[in-house]
Amino acid sequence: MKTKIILLLMISILAISGIAYSKFDNPRISVEFFSGHTHIEGGTQGAPGHSGGTDAYGCHNASVPYHCH
Repeated sequence: MKTKIILLLMISILAISGIAYSKFDNPRISVEFFSGHTHIEGGTQGAPGHSGGTDAYGCHNASVPYHCH
């Protein structure tokens, strides 16, 4: 029982800190880019190849066009 409480507390702290550091006010305008594409094992699936790195908003920072997942 004690282990479950500690685990729940740790998960709660992680979730709250994630929300606290999330950014919701993206100043850049994103576009729809090959809806539903993914990045698996370093490659782009379902769209032309492009940067896999994302910024704090979950968007491709260096990609043209700038788009979010």
